[in-house]
Amino acid sequence: QELDSYQANIFQKSGYYQDKIKFGLSNVVLIGKNSYAESSILMRYRINMPDSLLALVKSGKYIVKSATMQMIPRYLLGDKTANLNFSVYQVRSNWSPVGFDRDSIPHLVYDPIDVASGLTVNDTLVKFNIKNDVVTQWLKYSADSNSAPKNFGLLLKPKPSTKKIVGFYSAIPSSSKNETVLSVVLERPSIRKDTVGVSPFFHIYYLTGQVPQQNSNLTFQGGIGLKGALFFDLSTLPKNIIVNKAFLELNVDTTSTLDGNPSSDSLFAQILADSTTKKLTRDSTVVTVLSKKDKIYTGDVAWMVQKWQNGESNQGILLSLWDEYSSAARIAFYGSKDQNKALRPKLKIIYMQKK
Repeated sequence: QELDSYQANIFQKSGYYQDKIKFGLSNVVLIGKNSYAESSILMRYRINMPDSLLALVKSGKYIVKSATMQMIPRYLLGDKTANLNFSVYQVRSNWSPVGFDRDSIPHLVYDPIDVASGLTVNDTLVKFNIKNDVVTQWLKYSADSNSAPKNFGLLLKPKPSTKKIVGFYSAIPSSSKNETVLSVVLERPSIRKDTVGVSPFFHIYYLTGQVPQQNSNLTFQGGIGLKGALFFDLSTLPKNIIVNKAFLELNVDTTSTLDGNPSSDSLFAQILADSTTKKLTRDSTVVTVLSKKDKIYTGDVAWMVQKWQNGESNQGILLSLWDEYSSAARIAFYGSKDQNKALRPKLKIIYMQKK
């Protein structure tokens, strides 16, 4: 037999809320801004050099001649021809990717002086220079913590003229394949010249912006933890059944959606244990994927319906973007209160009734 939520006009409700995500969990870092979001990057460096060379830097006999940052874009939200421009500041407060969330942002302290120059941006490379004094201070601090300010890294913050968001793979200190590299040229006049390539020891982003005003849509957004919850009243389903299929379908509101490249083309669905606290059930590691085809996201949640029919409390489904940590996309769906019932979320259940 079949139960179609649209045909049977069963009760449903949907809504979205903002979770507090940990920015340090992302494998991508984002910088830029658009109409609803602004994203900045934090980098922290640890340059390993022999004590003998650090002593020469401290004494001024080993000189930083240049410091050039190169970053390879891997994500784009917005028009690729739009402007990307940012300033680079020295961070003066301690921070760590562990536990860094939106509550950490107001405590971040940085110098107001832009230490970057020569910014060039294209589809395959972002490149800029950092003042030599900045890296010199880092090395002097490594040689003697009393000889220079503490090194808490760099903050890359978009300027008002920026009209897109670009993403890069986050650096891993132990990897030799990092795509964000600071190339430092050092010289001991008339004796030697060295080039050192170093990636960030810590490398995260943080995103701020406005949560969309509550309306009839079911809206998700990467970078700020905007998730959704969806409930169908299945009390008319017989209890003694075997659920074969349960197709959940969501229709995209293209007028309120801004997707990136790569696309946020899937949703994760999990069972809620409590619709108020948004706590998940014990099997929260089991995730159903709703995949996009044209303007519809769909997936089979038969195992969820079966659990509810077996006696587990139906508290609804938690939905989130599969790439919510590495994307700034805003994906909107028609919700349970939309005037057009045909566009609301649908659940079509195919089941067999036991004798």
